[in-house]
Amino acid sequence: MKPTRRISRPIKPGPARKVVLLHISPAALRTSEIRYRRLFEAARDGILILDPISRKITDANPFMSELLGYPREELLGKELWEIGLLKDEKASRSAFRELQKNHFIRYENLPLQNKAGQRHEVEFVSNLYDEDGRKVIQCNIRDITERKQGERALSAANDKIARHALELEQVVKERTGELRDTIGELEGFSYSVSHDMRAPLRAMQSFAQFLVDEYGSKLDEQGVNYLHQIMRSALRLDQLIQDVLSYTRVLHADLPLGPVDLDRLVRDIVETFPNGQPLKPQIRIKGTLPHVLANGALLAQCVSNLLTNGAKFVAFGTTPRLEVSAEQSAGASVRVWFKDNGIGIAAENHERIFRLFERINTTKEYEGTGIGLTIVRKAAERMNGQVGFKSELGKGSSFWIQLRKA
Repeated sequence: MKPTRRISRPIKPGPARKVVLLHISPAALRTSEIRYRRLFEAARDGILILDPISRKITDANPFMSELLGYPREELLGKELWEIGLLKDEKASRSAFRELQKNHFIRYENLPLQNKAGQRHEVEFVSNLYDEDGRKVIQCNIRDITERKQGERALSAANDKIARHALELEQVVKERTGELRDTIGELEGFSYSVSHDMRAPLRAMQSFAQFLVDEYGSKLDEQGVNYLHQIMRSALRLDQLIQDVLSYTRVLHADLPLGPVDLDRLVRDIVETFPNGQPLKPQIRIKGTLPHVLANGALLAQCVSNLLTNGAKFVAFGTTPRLEVSAEQSAGASVRVWFKDNGIGIAAENHERIFRLFERINTTKEYEGTGIGLTIVRKAAERMNGQVGFKSELGKGSSFWIQLRKA
């Protein structure tokens, strides 16, 4: 019968001490030792076994020899500071005192210099434990040089990117400022030119009218017709300039928002609504319109433009009929509708109508500059609102503006 090895381990003390006997066969113990030795020798981390009393190395695995450049025989009997792992003997004694106290020490980034003078950065972990009734120290050393180099390279790259980002941000800021100044100068110039152009246009209209009134009898029919064409052309150009100026004001004017009595505003506009159409439009306001959060000037521009469009784009000989109403929309919003009995808009033109200078119909059919709906869209956006419509060709249109309820 093969002999067995008995290991006795005390259990928690109590009224009566119990002893548990573990029976481990020599074969099992030998297998375990062989397995440990294979792991010890094949590990790609350095492993050192130290005597806790003398602090000297009693065993080292092959990777440790490879890392330090020492044969195993030269490592045995040396202390850690002698092979470049700790700074000096004083540091070695301090580390061992901590290890004796806590049974564990760890250094995240420990410098190491091998036999050839090459420097490495290592992660160092040391444990103090019992082995067959005697204390043993095991040190595990992992070479993290490449990882640290990668981290430093990444950090340097991030720093470089951050510097470039700051430089780019500064360049963008400077260029944006320059562009803003240039745009401001151009806007001022265009506003001034547009404003100043109206004076000679009005003079052209007036003189053409004087010629018709004072000298019309001396001109033939074709001459009078030419004068009327001059007046109409000057009027169209004057209207275009006015619309451009209105668009510029909508884009850049400082227009604060506040509560606006939409019902009062719409009724005031309807009462003074110009009758520039062949037939006077019939406008109905459905119910009482609510108060909205808007700018009075911008909202008046929107209402006037939408009513003008609704009255203008009707079939020849048809009396324009418009209806203004409001409904509660999502959240605390109000949607104001402007419904007409006009010619409608074909589906293929729906995306075009809010663009600047876009015209669906020719000026011979319906006069206009193609800016009115663009002004409505921009004004709604500046009031933190939205604009949209529903329309079918030949079935009229229903435009809407959505604003927050005041």
